[in-house]
Amino acid sequence: MVWLCCLMLSPSLWADGTAPQSVPTDTLENLFREQLSNFPQEKIHLQTDRGIYMSGETLWFRAHLVDALMLKQANASRYVYVELVNPLGNLVERVKIRPDSLGCFYGHIPLGEDLPEGNYSLRAYTWFMQNIGEEYFPHKLIYISDPVSEAISPEISYSAENNDIHAEIHFFTKPDNRSVTPTQAILFPDGDRDKQGKVLSLEGENIHYTFKKKEIPASRTFLLQTVYDGKISNRYFRIPELSKNFDVAFFPEGGHAAQSTTIKMAFKAIDADGLSTEIEGQVLDEEGQVCADFKSQHLGMGSFRMYYVPGKKYHAVCSDGTGVSQRFDLPEPSPDAISLNTLWSKDYLRVSLSKSPDTPLGTSLTLVAHLRGIVLYAQPWDNKQSYVDFEKNFFPAGIVHFLLVDEGRNILSERLVFSLQKSALVQTEVRLDRENYLAREKVDMDIQIKDINGNPMSGNFALAVVDRTDVKPDTVSNIVSTLLLTSDLKGHIESPLSYLQDSRSSSYALDLLMMTQGWRKYNIPEVLKGNITDTLPYNLELGDEVSGKVEGLFSALKEGNISLLALKDSLIGTELAKPDRNGRFVFDRLEYPSGTQYIVQALSKKGSSKVFIELDPYKSFPAPKIGFIPRIEKPHIEENYMAKMDQKYTIENGMRVYNLAEVIVTARRERAVKTESPFYSVGTSKVLTEEDVKKGHFISTYDLLRRLPGITVTNNEVRYRFAPVMVLLDNVPEENFDFDLLDVDDIKDVFYSPATSVGPLYGSAAGNGAIVVTTKNGFVQKNKMNSNIQTIASVGYQQTVEFYSPAYDTKAKKESTTPDLRSTIYWNPSVQVDESGTAHVSFYTADSAADYGIVIEGVCASGNLIYSGEKIVSRHNASY
Repeated sequence: MVWLCCLMLSPSLWADGTAPQSVPTDTLENLFREQLSNFPQEKIHLQTDRGIYMSGETLWFRAHLVDALMLKQANASRYVYVELVNPLGNLVERVKIRPDSLGCFYGHIPLGEDLPEGNYSLRAYTWFMQNIGEEYFPHKLIYISDPVSEAISPEISYSAENNDIHAEIHFFTKPDNRSVTPTQAILFPDGDRDKQGKVLSLEGENIHYTFKKKEIPASRTFLLQTVYDGKISNRYFRIPELSKNFDVAFFPEGGHAAQSTTIKMAFKAIDADGLSTEIEGQVLDEEGQVCADFKSQHLGMGSFRMYYVPGKKYHAVCSDGTGVSQRFDLPEPSPDAISLNTLWSKDYLRVSLSKSPDTPLGTSLTLVAHLRGIVLYAQPWDNKQSYVDFEKNFFPAGIVHFLLVDEGRNILSERLVFSLQKSALVQTEVRLDRENYLAREKVDMDIQIKDINGNPMSGNFALAVVDRTDVKPDTVSNIVSTLLLTSDLKGHIESPLSYLQDSRSSSYALDLLMMTQGWRKYNIPEVLKGNITDTLPYNLELGDEVSGKVEGLFSALKEGNISLLALKDSLIGTELAKPDRNGRFVFDRLEYPSGTQYIVQALSKKGSSKVFIELDPYKSFPAPKIGFIPRIEKPHIEENYMAKMDQKYTIENGMRVYNLAEVIVTARRERAVKTESPFYSVGTSKVLTEEDVKKGHFISTYDLLRRLPGITVTNNEVRYRFAPVMVLLDNVPEENFDFDLLDVDDIKDVFYSPATSVGPLYGSAAGNGAIVVTTKNGFVQKNKMNSNIQTIASVGYQQTVEFYSPAYDTKAKKESTTPDLRSTIYWNPSVQVDESGTAHVSFYTADSAADYGIVIEGVCASGNLIYSGEKIVSRHNASY
């Protein structure tokens, strides 16, 4: 009979509502428990009000932060960071969110009017989550459209020419699909509008451009700017991988292929873009004898049965839908391999072993199963039994990691299985006060949350009500697929919701995913050896922190007084600190809103200002990885939606500011030179002048440099496109220059000059270009310790803004002639469910006649997941 050794899991996670009997723990279980205690983890699911936006709108979001084990609302970390990243992998916006009174994290991101159209990504993380790596940060894809680009739609076909890629561009108007030619078209090969673009020739109906191999950026993304009807539109496009090659990886069940026995072999095929591709093929031996046929069943994955004859090698010949065939070697068998096999039946999960008939099992094998780092089962393998059966409801919901371990605690085999327990999800009932609604009528809605047995449950969720004519439901992911599946798997998982459908085909596909994707949240081999990860580079963030060192005239200042002033338009806070014996000081658990500036002042014990203060570098954030945004096509956007959202923006903001062609073109091509530097050329970035310094109120030279396109500053290291650059200060090269020595107010102008401009003079040292700085009166070194006052710009928390939902509670409001063109009808990021399991919300309908979709996502106090996306509000036409 199987047993459990875990007392930490909540009974609500178990299908029958009761936890199994506990048993004495052993060494393996203690090691896992110690690792979990030393390195607890967090998960985040990002929920937005919708998935398609127009530039100039506001994106509303909720970050569901939970602890990774129990899936309960977590509040150990004080802040969540949410970032908007463009298709180039560049940061567009970062907001820092603190919890509300209920511990919920939510906020908003204003989408600038000048954002180019394209696929963007939201990513979220806490400071502590950096310990597991950026690859585990949740990402949510959104599409941002441009109202001008909807008037003229570029269609691009690509072809390969040697190592170059040729693009043929056609332009069509909407909605009639009439072929047109724009007034002007400029292509920016690396997507950077602040660089010199390529003006395309518009002669003839077809427009051509060839991307040289060295010109194709790492993100494989370019920007196309078109001028049509006097207005400029910008849109990102991705350069596809035109190689017809694909790759197929083969995975013997349990990780190893045994000889002289039939094994299950899974495979996964991906194309040159890194996404799945469908294939079929055959396995052949050295003599060309066909041993197996196979065909992918879901997103390039499939499986087949395989028998390894000792001494033989095998390969597969695979072909895709284009007729391309490739050969791949199968994994070589191991004569002493022992592998775990699993099989779900209707009522149980069977775990067995596969091995060569001549391979002895040994007497000291142990079968271990853990879920999210807590051991659920650990028993010596009984050689008298050929398998172990687990009741279907034995495991909580999520990924169960099976391990076969020998006496030396070496892992012989691994197998993942997914346990989808309906008890982990609550039953959500949405009750409306009527069946149909007219324009500007009040909707009263009761939402009830129950467990699988019908008992009320308490919790918190976010609620989005959207016009389904404008916004289609998300069929890719939700809180269930994120917290139970993708958050425990490394890398991008295509269409995670497709694995969680109630069908045999989805169950089969889910098991294929378990065989081809690894669980790697902890270093399990090291844990089994007793090497526990207990030193973490990133601590729990409980508040903002400013630290540094102070010195007197001749030694560390031991008995001084240090004050911190927080200013945002006016003084909003004061903090005091004392230095230690080495002059070190720290202000911790600071909490001020975004836009706050810190002024740190040090005085001696007697109040003298003749002391010197140096601040430690402020925190640096993980840079987005180029190319992590997967290739997806532009979603279908209803024509009426674009017109409606553009009109809504105009009503709310007075007018939409369009970039006029003449202004932009003049600024890019015929701008006056703002510098006398000999290193200025048409390929340089924009020039920041002393006027820009005055207007920007920069507190350091590093802050000014961050305004240069492509420049990043991490731990006071300045790079262009993440590559080191030369520094030319007053036309003199400086090696390892410390910009803290340069007062920002002494700068006359600064810009980035590409390698083509500085390389001929400085050679390989300028291979990545140079930052060119010209000072007003020549460089005079600024002593970093010459003042008792230092300033620093903080990364403050975003102040809460409430989603505006109009109330038509008077006759005058209801009869107002101002159109109500909402696409997101209602957004409430923090709805609390009381002890009776019920929450009540109300809102008013908009003018458009359409069905409203209701999406509810959240977590119960017990860790059960809340999701509902099926309920519809019917809005009928009527005059008012």
